[in-house]
Amino acid sequence: KSKKSTGKNTIRCERVINCCIQKLQCSYQIISLLHIFIQASVPHIALLASGGGQRAAVGLVGFLHQMEKEGLLDTLLYLGGVSGSTWSMASLYNDPQFSTNMDAAVSRLLDSPSVKLEQAVDWLGERAKEEHFSLADIWGVLTSAGIMKQMDLRCLSDEANRNATNPYPIYLVYNALSHLLGKWFEISPHEAGFTELGLFIETSLLGSKFQNGTLLEKKKEMDMVKLQGDMADKHTGLSVLERKRPFLLYSIHVNLIDAGLVINVPYPSFLGDKRDIDLIIAPEYNVCVKLINHFYNYAAEMEKPFPEINDTILEDRDWPKDCYVLEGKEKEPTIIYMPLFNRRNCKGLFPNFSTFQRPFSQEKMKFVLETAKENVKNNKETLLKEINKAALRRHNKW
Repeated sequence: KSKKSTGKNTIRCERVINCCIQKLQCSYQIISLLHIFIQASVPHIALLASGGGQRAAVGLVGFLHQMEKEGLLDTLLYLGGVSGSTWSMASLYNDPQFSTNMDAAVSRLLDSPSVKLEQAVDWLGERAKEEHFSLADIWGVLTSAGIMKQMDLRCLSDEANRNATNPYPIYLVYNALSHLLGKWFEISPHEAGFTELGLFIETSLLGSKFQNGTLLEKKKEMDMVKLQGDMADKHTGLSVLERKRPFLLYSIHVNLIDAGLVINVPYPSFLGDKRDIDLIIAPEYNVCVKLINHFYNYAAEMEKPFPEINDTILEDRDWPKDCYVLEGKEKEPTIIYMPLFNRRNCKGLFPNFSTFQRPFSQEKMKFVLETAKENVKNNKETLLKEINKAALRRHNKW
């Protein structure tokens, strides 16, 4: 070919390449905009499980299991818990894909062999060498090994680098020294700190020593067994300072206690602008449903958005229905409130599953699992309806 022809071909190739680059840049911009749009249009739905000892730990597994079967589990953006519900959360998140295989979670709960006594004793022995060893550590072993049948030695911050298959977990405890700092202390894979104050540190530094915002001494991050002990210590016969682990944060010791001793629901971290929740799905494992009214009063005191509570809920407190919808307005989230034991699934006989008792038998665990599953099945249409409304609400915000 002539040099002239070759030159024309070269110019043509350059034009084609430049055109492709421009199209790719345009496509990249479109993809970026679509990504932003998709993120902005995803409804902010949180499943917030109450405390309630083993009822809550086992019931939450059953509730999530049925949500997966109904194709609803992947609508959750957050999973929050206090007290007993955090026991099962800690166990569930040991599996980075649990939300796509809840059958395995149920199987572990029912069929896993017990933790060997030597393993639990060895853990306590190592913990006893560290600072601030307390009964909270013993309680952590009892809940982790004795009830959830595993010794989970991973750290919560490990989940910060995992994919987003599972809902984002947030654990709540109560600060016994709330007259000095905020009442509620939240712990997530990325940060830990005071909900009301917006004062946080990296979760990997939880337990380290700070002064005036400066890290003085970095401590080894606690594993999930220790964390469970701090979140669910119920030895109420001891003084607060004796039974709770102190964390030094900005030169002030924080003494964390089980939220079940206060309000026993994890709502504080999910009200307001930070997470901008559209819908809360609230399985209730407390014996008395009137606790939601206590939290309504707390939200009013803290000037947090919370929907009006229908008087019917309070009137039904000793004989509740299986599902109530508290319609949110403006910045208020809508709440689907679902008592575990109710007039529909217990046929008038509320079983005796008290918070303080020995680990459940296989028969009791199966009963709680099936009761929780039934509550989801019976109210699937309500859940779908409110999830769709939450999606529309989020779309209208965009």
